[in-house]
Amino acid sequence: MKKILTILLCSTAFLQSACQQDSDDQPKADGQATIVLSLGDAQLFTELETRADVTVTDLSKYVFTLNGTTKSGAEVTDLPLDVNYDGTAEVNAGTYTITADNMDEANKDYGRPWYNGVSESFIINVNETKPVSIALGKPKNARIMMAIDPSFSNLYENPVLTLSDGTRSIILNSTDVECYFIIPASGALAYTITANALAGSHATDMPQTKGYVDILAGYNTTITLKASGPEGIIIPVVNGEHTGTFDVKTMRAYK
Repeated sequence: MKKILTILLCSTAFLQSACQQDSDDQPKADGQATIVLSLGDAQLFTELETRADVTVTDLSKYVFTLNGTTKSGAEVTDLPLDVNYDGTAEVNAGTYTITADNMDEANKDYGRPWYNGVSESFIINVNETKPVSIALGKPKNARIMMAIDPSFSNLYENPVLTLSDGTRSIILNSTDVECYFIIPASGALAYTITANALAGSHATDMPQTKGYVDILAGYNTTITLKASGPEGIIIPVVNGEHTGTFDVKTMRAYK
Protein backbone atom coordinates (compact mmCIF):
# COMPACT_ATOMS: atom_id res chain seq x y z
CA MET A 1 0.00 0.00 0.00
CA LYS A 2 2.83 2.41 0.75
CA LYS A 3 4.35 1.83 -2.70
CA ILE A 4 1.03 2.43 -4.45
CA LEU A 5 0.45 5.61 -2.46
CA THR A 6 3.93 6.84 -3.29
CA ILE A 7 3.32 6.28 -7.02
CA LEU A 8 0.01 8.14 -6.88
CA LEU A 9 1.59 11.09 -5.10
CA CYS A 10 4.42 11.24 -7.59
CA SER A 11 1.97 11.08 -10.50
CA THR A 12 -0.05 13.94 -9.05
CA ALA A 13 3.05 16.07 -8.58
CA PHE A 14 4.16 15.31 -12.14
CA LEU A 15 0.78 16.35 -13.59
CA GLN A 16 0.81 19.59 -11.62
CA SER A 17 4.30 20.36 -12.87
CA ALA A 18 3.35 19.56 -16.47
CA CYS A 19 0.23 21.76 -16.27
CA GLN A 20 2.33 24.59 -14.89
CA GLN A 21 4.80 24.14 -17.75
CA ASP A 22 1.98 24.22 -20.36
CA SER A 23 0.57 27.35 -18.72
CA ASP A 24 3.93 29.07 -18.93
CA ASP A 25 4.19 28.18 -22.64
CA GLN A 26 0.77 29.69 -23.54
CA PRO A 27 0.72 33.24 -25.01
CA LYS A 28 -0.13 35.84 -22.44
CA ALA A 29 -3.58 37.41 -22.81
CA ASP A 30 -3.63 40.75 -24.60
CA GLY A 31 -4.54 43.58 -22.27
CA GLN A 32 -6.35 46.76 -23.27
CA ALA A 33 -4.67 50.08 -23.96
CA THR A 34 -5.85 53.50 -25.16
CA ILE A 35 -4.60 55.53 -28.09
CA VAL A 36 -5.34 59.23 -28.63
CA LEU A 37 -5.39 60.04 -32.34
CA SER A 38 -4.67 63.37 -33.99
CA LEU A 39 -4.60 64.23 -37.70
CA GLY A 40 -2.22 66.93 -38.86
CA ASP A 41 -0.25 68.26 -41.85
CA ALA A 42 -3.41 68.32 -43.98
CA GLN A 43 -2.26 70.44 -46.87
CA LEU A 44 -5.08 72.61 -48.21
CA PHE A 45 -5.56 75.28 -50.86
CA THR A 46 -6.02 78.89 -49.88
CA GLU A 47 -7.70 81.50 -52.05
CA LEU A 48 -4.23 82.49 -53.26
CA GLU A 49 -3.66 78.90 -54.39
CA THR A 50 -0.81 78.33 -51.97
CA ARG A 51 -0.38 75.51 -49.51
CA ALA A 52 -1.46 75.57 -45.88
CA ASP A 53 -0.98 72.92 -43.21
CA VAL A 54 -3.82 72.46 -40.72
CA THR A 55 -4.94 70.05 -38.03
CA VAL A 56 -8.18 68.16 -38.68
CA THR A 57 -10.62 68.47 -35.79
CA ASP A 58 -13.57 66.42 -37.12
CA LEU A 59 -12.46 62.79 -37.16
CA SER A 60 -15.97 61.49 -37.94
CA LYS A 61 -15.36 61.87 -41.70
CA TYR A 62 -12.46 59.41 -41.62
CA VAL A 63 -12.15 55.63 -41.62
CA PHE A 64 -9.34 54.31 -39.42
CA THR A 65 -7.76 50.86 -39.80
CA LEU A 66 -5.26 49.08 -37.56
CA ASN A 67 -2.38 46.90 -38.76
CA GLY A 68 0.29 45.13 -36.75
CA THR A 69 0.77 42.47 -34.09
CA THR A 70 -0.73 42.10 -30.62
CA LYS A 71 1.45 41.48 -27.58
CA SER A 72 0.61 37.76 -27.79
CA GLY A 73 1.74 37.62 -31.42
CA ALA A 74 -1.62 37.66 -33.20
CA GLU A 75 -1.57 39.40 -36.58
CA VAL A 76 -3.96 42.33 -37.08
CA THR A 77 -4.74 43.25 -40.70
CA ASP A 78 -6.94 46.17 -41.79
CA LEU A 79 -8.99 46.04 -38.62
CA PRO A 80 -11.57 48.88 -38.53
CA LEU A 81 -10.87 51.07 -35.53
CA ASP A 82 -13.73 52.59 -33.55
CA VAL A 83 -12.53 56.12 -32.78
CA ASN A 84 -14.49 58.33 -30.38
CA TYR A 85 -15.26 61.99 -31.01
CA ASP A 86 -12.31 62.98 -28.82
CA GLY A 87 -9.88 60.84 -30.82
CA THR A 88 -9.56 58.02 -28.28
CA ALA A 89 -9.80 54.35 -29.21
CA GLU A 90 -9.27 51.08 -27.35
CA VAL A 91 -6.81 48.52 -28.71
CA ASN A 92 -5.03 45.44 -27.47
CA ALA A 93 -1.45 46.02 -26.40
CA GLY A 94 0.92 45.50 -29.30
CA THR A 95 2.86 47.07 -32.16
CA TYR A 96 0.85 48.83 -34.85
CA THR A 97 0.38 51.40 -37.55
CA ILE A 98 -2.93 53.23 -38.14
CA THR A 99 -4.27 54.39 -41.49
CA ALA A 100 -6.69 57.31 -41.89
CA ASP A 101 -8.75 57.74 -45.07
CA ASN A 102 -11.74 59.90 -46.06
CA MET A 103 -12.33 58.71 -49.64
CA ASP A 104 -16.07 58.14 -49.14
CA GLU A 105 -16.59 61.70 -47.92
CA ALA A 106 -14.34 63.08 -50.65
CA ASN A 107 -16.70 61.71 -53.31
CA LYS A 108 -19.99 62.93 -51.82
CA ASP A 109 -21.88 65.74 -53.57
CA TYR A 110 -19.34 68.27 -54.85
CA GLY A 111 -16.62 66.51 -52.89
CA ARG A 112 -13.85 67.67 -50.62
CA PRO A 113 -10.09 67.10 -50.38
CA TRP A 114 -9.23 63.40 -50.15
CA TYR A 115 -6.51 62.40 -47.71
CA ASN A 116 -4.88 59.10 -46.90
CA GLY A 117 -2.14 58.89 -44.28
CA VAL A 118 -0.36 56.25 -42.19
CA SER A 119 1.11 56.73 -38.73
CA GLU A 120 4.62 55.76 -37.78
CA SER A 121 4.89 52.30 -36.22
CA PHE A 122 4.33 52.46 -32.46
CA ILE A 123 4.33 50.15 -29.44
CA ILE A 124 1.60 50.41 -26.82
CA ASN A 125 1.56 48.48 -23.54
CA VAL A 126 -1.26 47.25 -21.32
CA ASN A 127 -3.13 50.09 -19.57
CA GLU A 128 -1.02 52.68 -21.38
CA THR A 129 -2.52 55.81 -22.95
CA LYS A 130 -0.49 56.79 -26.00
CA PRO A 131 -0.82 59.75 -28.39
CA VAL A 132 -0.56 58.79 -32.07
CA SER A 133 -0.42 61.35 -34.86
CA ILE A 134 -1.04 60.80 -38.56
CA ALA A 135 0.36 63.22 -41.13
CA LEU A 136 -2.14 63.40 -43.98
CA GLY A 137 0.07 65.18 -46.49
CA LYS A 138 -1.11 66.50 -49.84
CA PRO A 139 -4.62 65.85 -51.22
CA LYS A 140 -4.98 62.70 -53.30
CA ASN A 141 -7.61 64.23 -55.59
CA ALA A 142 -7.93 67.37 -57.73
CA ARG A 143 -9.92 70.55 -57.16
CA ILE A 144 -11.64 72.12 -60.17
CA MET A 145 -13.13 75.59 -60.54
CA MET A 146 -14.55 77.64 -63.42
CA ALA A 147 -13.46 81.15 -64.39
CA ILE A 148 -14.95 83.51 -66.99
CA ASP A 149 -12.77 85.59 -69.27
CA PRO A 150 -14.15 88.98 -70.46
CA SER A 151 -14.00 87.71 -74.06
CA PHE A 152 -16.62 85.15 -73.04
CA SER A 153 -18.82 87.35 -70.85
CA ASN A 154 -19.03 89.94 -73.64
CA LEU A 155 -20.83 87.40 -75.81
CA TYR A 156 -22.41 84.80 -73.52
CA GLU A 157 -24.24 84.41 -70.24
CA ASN A 158 -25.47 81.57 -68.03
CA PRO A 159 -22.58 79.21 -68.76
CA VAL A 160 -22.90 75.64 -67.52
CA LEU A 161 -19.80 73.48 -67.22
CA THR A 162 -20.45 69.77 -66.62
CA LEU A 163 -17.57 67.52 -65.57
CA SER A 164 -17.63 63.72 -65.45
CA ASP A 165 -15.22 60.92 -64.60
CA GLY A 166 -17.50 58.30 -66.17
CA THR A 167 -19.38 57.43 -62.98
CA ARG A 168 -19.87 60.78 -61.26
CA SER A 169 -20.94 64.09 -62.82
CA ILE A 170 -20.79 67.60 -61.35
CA ILE A 171 -22.30 70.82 -62.74
CA LEU A 172 -20.50 74.13 -62.27
CA ASN A 173 -22.58 77.20 -63.14
CA SER A 174 -20.82 79.75 -60.96
CA THR A 175 -17.25 80.86 -60.42
CA ASP A 176 -17.89 80.60 -56.67
CA VAL A 177 -18.41 76.82 -56.81
CA GLU A 178 -15.62 74.27 -56.59
CA CYS A 179 -15.66 70.51 -56.95
CA TYR A 180 -13.28 67.64 -56.33
CA PHE A 181 -12.53 64.54 -58.38
CA ILE A 182 -10.36 61.51 -57.76
CA ILE A 183 -8.08 61.07 -60.75
CA PRO A 184 -9.63 58.58 -63.21
CA ALA A 185 -7.50 55.93 -64.91
CA SER A 186 -7.32 58.04 -68.06
CA GLY A 187 -6.10 61.06 -66.08
CA ALA A 188 -8.77 63.27 -67.69
CA LEU A 189 -12.33 64.42 -67.03
CA ALA A 190 -14.91 64.74 -69.78
CA TYR A 191 -16.49 68.18 -69.99
CA THR A 192 -19.45 69.79 -71.74
CA ILE A 193 -20.13 73.53 -71.91
CA THR A 194 -23.36 75.31 -72.81
CA ALA A 195 -24.18 79.04 -72.71
CA ASN A 196 -26.76 81.54 -73.93
CA ALA A 197 -25.91 84.37 -76.30
CA LEU A 198 -25.88 87.73 -74.59
CA ALA A 199 -28.69 90.01 -75.75
CA GLY A 200 -27.38 92.61 -78.19
CA SER A 201 -24.24 90.65 -79.07
CA HIS A 202 -23.56 89.17 -82.51
CA ALA A 203 -23.19 85.70 -80.97
CA THR A 204 -25.83 82.98 -81.14
CA ASP A 205 -26.65 80.41 -78.50
CA MET A 206 -23.75 78.03 -78.54
CA PRO A 207 -24.33 74.33 -79.08
CA GLN A 208 -22.93 71.93 -76.51
CA THR A 209 -19.13 71.96 -76.57
CA LYS A 210 -17.42 68.72 -75.55
CA GLY A 211 -13.90 67.71 -74.72
CA TYR A 212 -11.50 66.47 -72.05
CA VAL A 213 -9.29 68.14 -69.50
CA ASP A 214 -6.33 66.56 -67.71
CA ILE A 215 -6.28 66.75 -63.91
CA LEU A 216 -3.55 65.93 -61.41
CA ALA A 217 -3.72 64.87 -57.76
CA GLY A 218 -2.96 67.72 -55.39
CA TYR A 219 -3.46 70.43 -58.01
CA ASN A 220 -6.11 73.10 -58.30
CA THR A 221 -7.36 73.23 -61.91
CA THR A 222 -9.16 76.38 -63.07
CA ILE A 223 -11.02 76.04 -66.37
CA THR A 224 -11.30 79.50 -67.90
CA LEU A 225 -13.95 80.03 -70.57
CA LYS A 226 -12.79 82.27 -73.39
CA ALA A 227 -14.32 83.24 -76.72
CA SER A 228 -12.13 83.66 -79.79
CA GLY A 229 -12.83 85.62 -82.95
CA PRO A 230 -16.03 87.23 -84.16
CA GLU A 231 -17.76 83.86 -84.23
CA GLY A 232 -17.35 83.55 -80.48
CA ILE A 233 -15.72 80.12 -80.62
CA ILE A 234 -15.40 78.75 -77.08
CA ILE A 235 -11.90 77.92 -75.89
CA PRO A 236 -11.77 76.21 -72.47
CA VAL A 237 -8.31 76.93 -71.08
CA VAL A 238 -6.72 75.52 -67.93
CA ASN A 239 -4.33 78.10 -66.60
CA GLY A 240 -2.86 79.70 -63.48
CA GLU A 241 -0.13 81.80 -62.05
CA HIS A 242 1.30 80.04 -59.00
CA THR A 243 4.00 77.45 -59.66
CA GLY A 244 3.97 75.70 -56.27
CA THR A 245 3.58 71.97 -55.91
CA PHE A 246 -0.14 72.08 -55.18
CA ASP A 247 -1.30 74.65 -57.65
CA VAL A 248 -2.36 75.03 -61.23
CA LYS A 249 -0.37 73.57 -64.07
CA THR A 250 -0.61 75.55 -67.30
CA MET A 251 -2.33 73.45 -69.96
CA ARG A 252 -5.04 73.72 -72.57
CA ALA A 253 -8.16 71.60 -72.56
CA TYR A 254 -8.19 69.57 -75.75
CA LYS A 255 -11.12 68.64 -77.98
